[in-house]
Order: sequence, then structure tokens, then C-alpha cells
Amino acid sequence: MENEAIFNRIDARLDRIEKLTRKTYRQTMPEMPWVFAAIAGVAVVSLGYVLYPQLPTEIKDAIEPRVDMAQNKFYSIGQAFADYTGNVDRSYTLPSGTLTLVGLSPLQSCRWRSALLARESSGNYQHTGNQFGYFAGYAMGAESLAIVGLVKQSAFDDAPRHVKRGTDQTAFLSNPNNWQLRGGKQAFLHDNLLQDRAVTVLANTNIADGFKSRVLLESQQEKIAGFAAAAHLKGLTAAISWYARGKDSHDANGTNTSDYAAMGEASINKRSNLCAENTRQVPSWLKWLEVKN
Repeated sequence: MENEAIFNRIDARLDRIEKLTRKTYRQTMPEMPWVFAAIAGVAVVSLGYVLYPQLPTEIKDAIEPRVDMAQNKFYSIGQAFADYTGNVDRSYTLPSGTLTLVGLSPLQSCRWRSALLARESSGNYQHTGNQFGYFAGYAMGAESLAIVGLVKQSAFDDAPRHVKRGTDQTAFLSNPNNWQLRGGKQAFLHDNLLQDRAVTVLANTNIADGFKSRVLLESQQEKIAGFAAAAHLKGLTAAISWYARGKDSHDANGTNTSDYAAMGEASINKRSNLCAENTRQVPSWLKWLEVKN
């Protein structure tokens, strides 16, 4: 009987260990199941290491966005299975205000915009534009303004290729007929609040796609801020490529996607004089004492 009691205690302990092992495995299992990892591996090897380097530069530049999109899709498919087996929740709550980013607080959203504003225009909402036609405080272009509904989507769809590529947008954006907004470019330039709202809508559109691509979680606030900044610089595909696969890229000025990602991640923890920060009021007598000392 004594031996049987010992065996029962051992069995109970082994059962608890087995349960803990299964729980640990579920929480730490690889991001991609082996089947999809193998498929993605074949695609990466064939496209990224065998065929791709042998192609002429012109062809590589033309197909690179499509290759990135395909590889990102492989990642999303594999991650979807991993999320399902690991019971990972990718849902998010829509913000209540027009100036709040998905997953961030109003203060964090303001800090993110402040950092982006400083980076893009040194804080100048009335910035008339760079050589490519990106203008105003957040250096927005025709495609971004069409996404947020301020430029007519039909006009952008019919625009010349150089406008769609963002290499020469000045004439297109200077034409008020291409705008939904009365007054067009000049009206947008002189409305700071509208610019803040426009960049927030654009960021939330990109963030929503980041959740769909399974690279974001609502609890990862710094990552959300970094993703939104990266997408603002180089577009959605580049942001997903960086956060899903660590593939960096750069814009026409040579600025890396990773640089904007790091800036966005750091921004939400940095105080800004443009935001309603909760500063602690120092009593006048204490200020006087500090001066005396």
C-alpha cells in the first residue's frame, strides 16, 4: 500500500509536468509551422538566392515589390496557422477620437505625430514641398492623400506613371481639380488640424493592414508606432517586410525604413511641447529654495 501511494504521487507529478510541457509548447512554438516554413524557404531560395541576383538591375527593380509582397504573403499564411494553434488574438479596438492611432493613447498618438512632423518638415506645416512634390507638415503625397479621401481617387488612378510612383507630383497636386478638398493644396497647407487628422487616418489604415498581415499585436504599442512610421516613409509593403522578415529598404533620398521604424518606436516615450503633457507643478517656495541653493 505504501508503494502504491508513492506511485500515485509520482503519477500525479508526471501528469502536472506533462500539462506544463504542453502549455509551454503552445506558448513558445515556432511562428511558422514546418510545412509553410518549407514552402516559404523554397520560394526564398529560388527567388532570393538563385534567380533574383542574376537578373538585370532594371528587371530586379521592377519585380522587387512583387517579390516582397509574395514573401510577405508566405509569412502571413504561416503566421495565421501559428496564431490559430497558439490561440493568438490579433483583434484591436478602434480609437474613439479622430487624432488617436489604433493601439495608442491620445498622448502617445500626439507624441508620434510630433516626432514625424519634426522629421518630415522640421515642424513646418506650411512646407511647400520637396523635389518630388511631397509637401506640408508630414510630407504627404498624392497616393496618401487619395487614401485618406482628400485627393480624388479617380484622378490619381488616371494620373501619369511618375505621379503614381511619387517621383514628380507637384503639378498634379497643384491642380485643384484633382482634390476633393475645396481650395486644394493651399487649403490643406494652411489647415494644421486637417493635416493632423489626415496623417492619423493614413497611419490607422496602415496599422489595420499590419494587423491583417499578422505582424502587430494591440499590446505592442512601440511596434505599432514604429510600423506606422515605417509605412509613412516607404509604404505598407516595406513596413511589413521590415517587421515580418527584417528586410530593410530606402526611399529616393536614401532614408532607411528601419530608421523611421526606430524613430516611431522611440517617439511614444518622448515628451513633446506640442502635446498636453501632464507636468508636475513645482511650488513657488521650492523654486525659491532651489535658487538659493
